Amino acid sequence: MKIAIICPDFKQPNINRLPWKYIYEIAKYLKNREFEVVIITNTHEGKVDEIPLIQVKKLFTPFKGETQELLDVLEKMKPDKCLMLLGLTSFLRNSFQMNIPVYGIFTSPLYSFRELIKNMGLLNSIKYHRYTAIHYLNALIPDYMVKKWGKSFRKIIFLSQDTRAKMIDKGFIQKRSIFIPVGMDTDFLEPPNPGAVKAITNTINPENVPLIMYFTSPLTLRGTDTLMEAFVRVRKEQPCKLIFLSRLDNDKLKKEEELLMDIAEREDVKNSVEFISQDLNFLEIKEYLSTANLVCLPFKIVISDVPISILEAMALGKPVISTKIASIPELLNGNGIMVQVNDEKELKEKIMKLLSDKELSKDMSLKEIEYMKNYPTWTDVGKLMENTIKE
Repeated sequence: MKIAIICPDFKQPNINRLPWKYIYEIAKYLKNREFEVVIITNTHEGKVDEIPLIQVKKLFTPFKGETQELLDVLEKMKPDKCLMLLGLTSFLRNSFQMNIPVYGIFTSPLYSFRELIKNMGLLNSIKYHRYTAIHYLNALIPDYMVKKWGKSFRKIIFLSQDTRAKMIDKGFIQKRSIFIPVGMDTDFLEPPNPGAVKAITNTINPENVPLIMYFTSPLTLRGTDTLMEAFVRVRKEQPCKLIFLSRLDNDKLKKEEELLMDIAEREDVKNSVEFISQDLNFLEIKEYLSTANLVCLPFKIVISDVPISILEAMALGKPVISTKIASIPELLNGNGIMVQVNDEKELKEKIMKLLSDKELSKDMSLKEIEYMKNYPTWTDVGKLMENTIKE
């Protein structure tokens, strides 16, 4: 069976980040199952790990639909089925001209206009428009467009139950909606090298104080400023340290680190905060996370539908504190702790509770490890996708 996957910005540097990680793992699985898989994208790379790419200048035009260039490629390729990466703007169209079965993969969380303003504020929404504009646009798209154009898709696959439920509320046909979760790398379930973990601990925490850790982008939309403000309150009551494993996807994110360090310096806790900004590989991230007493990820908004970072922290048995937003409640599933968005006082209280209550911390750790043992792997996700497109 020949499968075309339509995915913007698919390239090697993106394949470890959602939503491209999801597409990459599916394509890799289907290719290994003897499907003929081609990814159609707007990047210039010829292949990614032996998965062939076809480049078009533009995939989609808002208020119109798929570009003629994309339609011409599909006509020439003649795939049996098509998988298409979707967001809510994919329904902002006036035509649907693809004459093959199309399976959408919906990867964007949905927020109300009020929720966006409440969580980020107007000034930050403008300041970070690169990340926020699409979510505000999504909030303005009328439900009737979802109902009208949703019928054009054979099925739509959702990465979270939260987004699936919200799309059904908008009028998408329930029987055409399928939940296929984000998978877990099996390597992350294996314990790291104890010697490497000990060496990192000696380097970043020679004081042997409780260690709070955050990882991925330092962007304040992910709640890093709330975390810093909460840490200031914790640090004034007991010795501890805050480590940011900071992924700098672009040069502008360095300013986010500076903003956070300004808070630490102003509150005189600079010596208890450290940014580790080098490009860490998969194994190094696991080793660093293993040194933490707890992992804190207090998102203001989830930019892509499912934060894999929460799953990775739980796989290592690290007690997780996050926020009650988007798909996070279903990810933590009673195993972690959630606080309200932007509430540094509540966050401080939960951090203090975990640091002081060793039995609670141990119980959370055991629950998370047990939960992740039964969590779907990427192979499981691939099997579910294969069954779906074979129906």
